[in-house]
Amino acid sequence: MKLFVKNKLVSFGGSSFVTDEAGNKVFKVKGKIFSPTHKKKIYDSNGELRYIVRNKFWNFFSKSCFIYDGSKQKIAMLTRGDFDVKNKYVLKGFEDEILIQGSFASLNMEIQKNGQVIGKISREFTIVRDAFTLEIFDDTEDAFLVALVIAIDNITDSRRNDR
Repeated sequence: MKLFVKNKLVSFGGSSFVTDEAGNKVFKVKGKIFSPTHKKKIYDSNGELRYIVRNKFWNFFSKSCFIYDGSKQKIAMLTRGDFDVKNKYVLKGFEDEILIQGSFASLNMEIQKNGQVIGKISREFTIVRDAFTLEIFDDTEDAFLVALVIAIDNITDSRRNDR
């Protein structure tokens, strides 16, 4: 299954939409206009809150992003060090070992769960600044993998803004 994550052309809060290969809207990502942590809520096509993603407020040596489930319980923290030369993101506090590696700048990343590849992220260059293709190998993980893409994008934006 492939999903396409694209920021809206005009969005003051960083809202996005997620479509499938047929162009159907599968998820909606709503950002807040004034949010120092770049908080974003991910809703499914029925309007049900699935995940919340927000940056850690204080980031000293690494950029981090928290992921909450639909009941607003923190389930994990995605982190990447500022001096990380391996282009690797690690999900901490999650029940399974999740590793995301590759180069976000060069457009390709692989998502592994307990050593198995469950998805791939590629970044697209379009009129819209941020657009991603998410290839999913386990359909039960679709909403969670969308949350990971949003978290990686939040961390990348935060790193870019600090320079």
